[in-house]
Amino acid sequence: MLKHTAAAAAIVAFTLSPALVQLPAPDFWAGPLFAREASAKDLGRNAKLADAASINEDLIDAALGGKADKVAEKVAAMRKALPMLRPLLDAATFDALARELTAMEQAMAGKDLPATALASVEAYRVIEAATDPAQRPSPIEVAMLDYSGFKLSILAAGPTAEWAAIGATAKDSDSNWSALAKNVSDSGIRDLAAAIQDGLRSAVARKDIEGVKFAAKLQLGIVDVLEGYFKRAKSR
Repeated sequence: MLKHTAAAAAIVAFTLSPALVQLPAPDFWAGPLFAREASAKDLGRNAKLADAASINEDLIDAALGGKADKVAEKVAAMRKALPMLRPLLDAATFDALARELTAMEQAMAGKDLPATALASVEAYRVIEAATDPAQRPSPIEVAMLDYSGFKLSILAAGPTAEWAAIGATAKDSDSNWSALAKNVSDSGIRDLAAAIQDGLRSAVARKDIEGVKFAAKLQLGIVDVLEGYFKRAKSR
């Protein structure tokens, strides 16, 4: 799902920087293949989890945009979806997701959109981590970069910068990119993603909140690029 169109546009602007202007054009048709053929049952489970993850993506987007009515709608959608997710998850994972949903509802009752979004992004992480890795359209690290980009956007939007949380999230982002990079054979995409991570680390080191916001936006955009890359690689 390519949802971060504004962020993807920001990537185009970012590539105009002197450090990146010489990058080769991405070859979206290259890359590793996922050999295992998914069963209909596994695909159905993953599709239901993907729908739940999408609810949380929409919720976070709405919270960042200050759209309280839309956030409330998505919280209600998650409450409605929760019973259908129970048979798909083990007890510990289901309980973790239920706790995050309760936190969303409590934050929304207090009209606290940032807290609602922070609970939602953790719910997104729980859902993505529960997806069968063999049946994913792209490696789990792509979703975890999405998680980091969302969480950084939420943390950076607050009235007071939470640098400890921002730094920890940026570090997790680096770890996920390091794990993913070896599976990306296209040097253009690989260099661009690495440059975004470099920019994020630099912004955190400088305690530059605007730099963190921009790097988070770019990270969400590179997720779209990576999703397309792995989708095309899998279809070859």
